[in-house]
Amino acid sequence: MTFFSKQTSNFLIKKETVLLSLSLFCAGFVFVSLLLIAVFVYNHAETNVPIALKNQLSSLNFWAILAQNTGVAIALLSGSFFVKVPTVLLLLANGAGLGFVLTANMYTTGQWLYFIALISVHGIIELTALMIAGNIGFQKIDWSKKTEIKKLINTIILIIFLLIIAAAMETYVTPLFWR
Repeated sequence: MTFFSKQTSNFLIKKETVLLSLSLFCAGFVFVSLLLIAVFVYNHAETNVPIALKNQLSSLNFWAILAQNTGVAIALLSGSFFVKVPTVLLLLANGAGLGFVLTANMYTTGQWLYFIALISVHGIIELTALMIAGNIGFQKIDWSKKTEIKKLINTIILIIFLLIIAAAMETYVTPLFWR
């Protein structure tokens, strides 16, 4: 038994499916980032535009953020019922969305390190929860085994707990670092 499996014996988390989730997310991120850079360079997009996050993101609501992230997590989980298609598409789309925002910010403002630091406050926890949800979306759940159902319930509770922490941090901590 490896260290990874000892740590996750009460959860429905498999290293291979977590890595698959992360790989799909990263693939969407890289593809859109490279595509957007090519578009910006080709169109000679303006650079060093001043950043004004406070004006653009003035109303972050804990419940709205939690609801949105929970919806994404549920959709990722649904892959275990729908031939994994929603899980694949959502991981690619979320990676692409983050890639778009980061690349646009990096190219137009040049303040990519600030942006990464800003979203890392809550993003690490949020992405961990979503990768765990994607992990479940790639698994075939045996509903006849009570131990597997218990692991699934424990994992869903873990996801909800992580999403609550991430939403609280996105609502109350991340804005403290806005310029």
